[in-house]
Amino acid sequence: MRISKVSGGLAVHVVAGTHTVLLGFNLADPSGCLGFGIHRTDHTEDEAYWLRGMKSFGSLVPHPAAGMDFSLREHPVQGFQWGDYTAKPGHDYTYKVVAWGGAPGALLPLAEVSVGVVHTETEDDGVHGIWFNRGVAGSQAFIKRFGQYTPPAGASDDHPAFAWLSRGLGEAFVALIRQASGPQWGLRGAFYEFTWATALRAFADAVTAGADVALVVHGRDRDSAAAVAAGKDTDTTADDNLAAVTAAGLDPVVTWRTAPAKSALQHNKFLVLTHEGQPVAVWTGSTNITQGGVFGHLNVGHLIHDPAVAAQLLDYWTALADQANTTAAMHDWTGNHNPVDLTIAPPPGMTTVLSPRATTSLLDWYADTFGSAASSAHITGAFGLNKVFLDRLATDRDIVRTVLLDKRPPANAPIPHSDADVRTSWGNYLHKPTLEGWAAEHLTGFNAWVKFIHTKIILVDPLTSAPIVITGSANYSEASTTKNEENTIVIRGDGSAAAQRVADIYLTEYQRLFMHFVYRDWASPEPGTAQAGHLCEGDSWSRRYYLPGSWRERQRRTFSGSNL
Repeated sequence: MRISKVSGGLAVHVVAGTHTVLLGFNLADPSGCLGFGIHRTDHTEDEAYWLRGMKSFGSLVPHPAAGMDFSLREHPVQGFQWGDYTAKPGHDYTYKVVAWGGAPGALLPLAEVSVGVVHTETEDDGVHGIWFNRGVAGSQAFIKRFGQYTPPAGASDDHPAFAWLSRGLGEAFVALIRQASGPQWGLRGAFYEFTWATALRAFADAVTAGADVALVVHGRDRDSAAAVAAGKDTDTTADDNLAAVTAAGLDPVVTWRTAPAKSALQHNKFLVLTHEGQPVAVWTGSTNITQGGVFGHLNVGHLIHDPAVAAQLLDYWTALADQANTTAAMHDWTGNHNPVDLTIAPPPGMTTVLSPRATTSLLDWYADTFGSAASSAHITGAFGLNKVFLDRLATDRDIVRTVLLDKRPPANAPIPHSDADVRTSWGNYLHKPTLEGWAAEHLTGFNAWVKFIHTKIILVDPLTSAPIVITGSANYSEASTTKNEENTIVIRGDGSAAAQRVADIYLTEYQRLFMHFVYRDWASPEPGTAQAGHLCEGDSWSRRYYLPGSWRERQRRTFSGSNL
């Protein structure tokens, strides 16, 4: 949900997702402002307190110890955006935002706004169920809770760190499987990586209960015979899947997707639930069924309670299960069974897009949709961005556009900087922090290739009444369009609350990770330049947010929903 309020020259715009609430601020006159304090009242659990941040006034706390945090009543936010990452789904909150003047240690209110009641979204409202995992094993929050704990390979999911990292994602997937509790229920799934023992045991339990279970799993080994003979067996995905399936006793219900082309990936991650033979819901998103997918890098699971969408994925599953359908045959199948009008913008409602396609024109459609944004646009890239998106980003649009990558882009394919409003963030953690007050971080080690960002998300005008959310398994690459077997869901709002709810959840989670990694870059200066990263002790911090035409000014206006 979204709420805006203005009082005394202070504007506050609140966007509530499930676990994250995004607050944007604006001040008509920032003179004398030392920052913003945020007080939260939780009406659901009857709690009230000031939220806390990582930065302090140096005159009050000159040398913060590693892991310290500070009340925003005494050490405010010096920025025009803040994310509350401790919110809980289905809760009612009131946020009081205070613009502080005065001096460090003696702050005085300049303006105050209370916004409420802010109701966070439930994870599943019966139309869309959306779960993002934590995606931040490398974080101060993880270190505070679990210290230097690193799960060993194949570790049991019972350790409390696993539930914290999953954040409901893995639990929701297993719960969907468990709905198939008898002969009247069925499951049809297509998966790329399929090794998470907890989920495989749940599938085995469904089979035992008499449910009609049938799965298509990636079985192509892309290594050539010569490479394997030379000891260069680099693609073990199919072998790993086979070992896990056999260990779980699922061989009788698995069809191995081995039809040519050998180099193509059966890259889907979807599961259709049927009742009395009819599709009722479908799970999709970016999450591979592995420990790394559930507990490691950022992923989303999206459950759609729509029989029509589920039926499309069920028909697609039937085509994938037929080993006579090679990649070339699937080109024909998607063209005939899943036509998409690429000459017009995505229509209101949900559009299912299946791959492989015969041409790459679908990529241009995605890029044109991204480029059509009037307010803001945001994209994630697990493997960088295709040139069609780089070309759109190179055009100066005077709107907020952000790119969230798994790692720093290569020198030969940089994110264009010709438009100052394009901001980029990528995965990082504090290996050896040189800033006082920050503890060293580490990763779980679950993910060897994509360590931080695995989602495939495009958000177009998410703060408007007609947002577009694009999500699924495809990486918006040529391979994901013309070779790999993929699914993508395009959700365009029509002013309805359902589409706005989806956009709010996706945007708040996207911003959570974007800002998390921005701070990792900020807190990782060159060796030998240790500092505490203290707050400014006057109002000069705000000046750069009011420079006409600057990207900070545009972000301030966009996220505060204000034209003050």
